[in-house]
Amino acid sequence: MRKNELWLLLVTLGLILSPVACGPKATPVAPTPVEATPTPKPVEVAPTPIPPTPTPIAEATPTEAPPAPTPVEATPTPKPVEVAPTPVPPTPTAIAEATPTEAPPEEVFAGSYEALKGLKSYRYLCLFKFETEEKAEITAGSIEIKGEYVAPDKEHATWTDLSTGEGFEAIRIGDKAWFKVEGAWMEMPAEYAESIMQGVLMFGPVYGWDTLYTGLPGTSNLVGREVVNGIPCLHYASSYKGWGAIFGGGLTEAKGDIWIAVEGFPVKYIFKASGTDAEGNRGSIEWSMELKDVNQPISIEPPM
Repeated sequence: MRKNELWLLLVTLGLILSPVACGPKATPVAPTPVEATPTPKPVEVAPTPIPPTPTPIAEATPTEAPPAPTPVEATPTPKPVEVAPTPVPPTPTAIAEATPTEAPPEEVFAGSYEALKGLKSYRYLCLFKFETEEKAEITAGSIEIKGEYVAPDKEHATWTDLSTGEGFEAIRIGDKAWFKVEGAWMEMPAEYAESIMQGVLMFGPVYGWDTLYTGLPGTSNLVGREVVNGIPCLHYASSYKGWGAIFGGGLTEAKGDIWIAVEGFPVKYIFKASGTDAEGNRGSIEWSMELKDVNQPISIEPPM
């Protein structure tokens, strides 16, 4: 705008000065001295800033809006079917194998008899098998004794000859004893009760173990740990030959396996012996016993 005003001023000045330049020359007259008007200083006009030429922006071609999508009914996501997890059986707890130095036989067997007598109750099964061959005649038999004990003085035992099925039953409570023979119970005199019961129970746990265990410490080796009738045990193998001599001088080949509870009492044993006597007669025996239901509730009552 300032530039246009400047040009307009110059054009107006030119029109004013043009008639003066083209008119007739006048007689020179002495000029009257005129006080000179000071020439005004030119006013500095700041140049008008030229704005930058804008870069033309290409007009965007309107893109046709896509058609609205047809609404599709959402298929419901099926709920996952809960599958019951397959039950995993509990891993049985393994019993660490014992080392020979873990439980010295001397220590284990020394207190085993008293530990057995100290139990509150138990049931047991004993088997006694024998076979003899004399002058080509073989005789064999087996006796089964089932019994139960409740401390301090109740015992019940049933003897059965497995070859014939015959047997008898006995009960002792304190100083009284009863025997059942051929289906009838009878009470024994008190003075004979103890001695008779010892004969009945000679193959039972207490009387039998008292006969066997004394010779085992120096002749037994630890095999390992096992569980018998739910009872953790130490398994020993024995080469004790002395016990076979109880049944005859010719039974010199003997061996046995014994399971002693970690708590100290015998839970199971199997002894075998065989041999030939001086007359050439052969014989063999096998004696086994095992306990169960140790310290469980057991009832023994008088039969009559």
